[in-house]
Amino acid sequence: MNEQLLLNNVYKKFQTTMIGALARFEENFGFLWDNDTKEAERFDLLWEETRNSILNNGNKQARSALTEISDYINNNNRVKQKYHYKFYFDKNDDNNNQGDQK
Repeated sequence: MNEQLLLNNVYKKFQTTMIGALARFEENFGFLWDNDTKEAERFDLLWEETRNSILNNGNKQARSALTEISDYINNNNRVKQKYHYKFYFDKNDDNNNQGDQK
């Protein structure tokens, strides 16, 4: 799995959690704002403010988590040091050709 696919999947899980929780709340308390009374209008406005606050906070936390995951992946996949070695052997040197004895 590549980094972008992982980040997309994690973000979808954050969204699913938030939307699912909001939907359960609406199922259980939606009756408070489902009629045409002044009190229902007040509950509807209160619910919209609360819902938007939850979504904004959840999205902020999701973005923060994705940034941390991305930073972690990028820092751990980075090659810290790279060494390049070249060995030069003299073909006539008997010490380097010990396995080539006849």
